[in-house]
Amino acid sequence: MTTVTRLVLVGLIAASGAGCGLVYTDVRVPRAYRSATPSDVRPDPSDRSVSGEACYQSLLHLVAWGDASYAAATSQALGADQDATLYDVKADVQATSLLFGLYSRVCTVVTGRLGRP
Repeated sequence: MTTVTRLVLVGLIAASGAGCGLVYTDVRVPRAYRSATPSDVRPDPSDRSVSGEACYQSLLHLVAWGDASYAAATSQALGADQDATLYDVKADVQATSLLFGLYSRVCTVVTGRLGRP
């Protein structure tokens, strides 16, 4: 076995162990987010469900831009009603990658119910 073949083999094993596909990745992962619970607010059956998404993108693992923070996703979920309380929150991550990371997009998705304090 030549040195180049060994290096390629080691690279493929390392990439497969990283949990991402070499050509395409589409992964969703739960996250933890401390928020108000229904017992912390006065829940009302008319409280609507809302969601917000905040993302960042990268090209070639060299340049990245965007804001995938909880704060940005929560702000988008609250929308124009910034004085409301977001409770019973669930947070997830969605990651998409193409061709060895040529293009990647990672989003934080926050869903919850919109209540009054």
